[in-house]
Amino acid sequence: MRDALAAVGPAIAGRGVVQLSIYIDIFLANFLQGGAPAALGYAAVLINLPVSAFGISIAAAELPELSREGGGTAAAGRRMAERIERGLRQAAFVVCPSFVGYLCFGLLAAGLLFRGGAFGREDNWLVYAVLAGYTLGLVASTISRLLQNAFFALRDTRTPARIAVVRLAVSAAVGGVLMFWFDRFPVAATLGIELEPGAAGKLHFGALGLSLASSLGAWCELALLRRRLAARLPELRLPVRHIAGRLALAAAIAVPVLGVWRLLAPAPFAAQAVAVLGLYMAAYLGYAWWRRLPELDLWLGRWRR
Repeated sequence: MRDALAAVGPAIAGRGVVQLSIYIDIFLANFLQGGAPAALGYAAVLINLPVSAFGISIAAAELPELSREGGGTAAAGRRMAERIERGLRQAAFVVCPSFVGYLCFGLLAAGLLFRGGAFGREDNWLVYAVLAGYTLGLVASTISRLLQNAFFALRDTRTPARIAVVRLAVSAAVGGVLMFWFDRFPVAATLGIELEPGAAGKLHFGALGLSLASSLGAWCELALLRRRLAARLPELRLPVRHIAGRLALAAAIAVPVLGVWRLLAPAPFAAQAVAVLGLYMAAYLGYAWWRRLPELDLWLGRWRR
């Protein structure tokens, strides 16, 4: 009981760093021109989906097995490294297409969910820009969740918590500078957006500076976790080439889908979003099924259970 109570506080701090970072961003956004906190909130809904549904779910599923391997011997270290690498490969299968999809089709995803009423074209573009800023740190945040597992399995919850504090500090410091610089640029005038009749056109890009700073903090967290873990688990090798390959695959699929989006430009926005997003997901999963990628079988096995 004493061990559990001593570990729970740092564990929560380390695990909840993504949510804490977004809360800090929303707090800082209150010092910007109108619309910034709402844009961050809308973008957070979308960026939390792959982090929570994929990254955290894999981390939670792998933690018990990693804890059983945390015996401190060389053989146990190798088994831990193998399980972490397997988890990273499985996470890359779904996070990499999410990364490419948000960058290429985030405008459609945000518009499909939120567009309507007072949420118009200008709002849609601002949320997309903020989402793109958060997306740049999506891969780093997902890998970090799994690396934290290794520390937890080694009964060390304090190191990830300390590194999480560094991430928050970097994000807040850099974001405090970038948000005011980006807030000088109006959304509609900068992008040349044709507004709906009666739209005010008063939104600015300040929230984008906060989301970019958050992604920088995510990569700093990953670098520090990897550096600290190398001393404790030298057998671990991040599957960088595998992740790059999944990103390249998702990008190759997105290129022709972007062409389809352009052809569908005359169609209603909702029809464009459903058709383009559906085609992108179907093409990626269809390729995975055709090539019999092992990660697809692992995910199907999870869903069946």
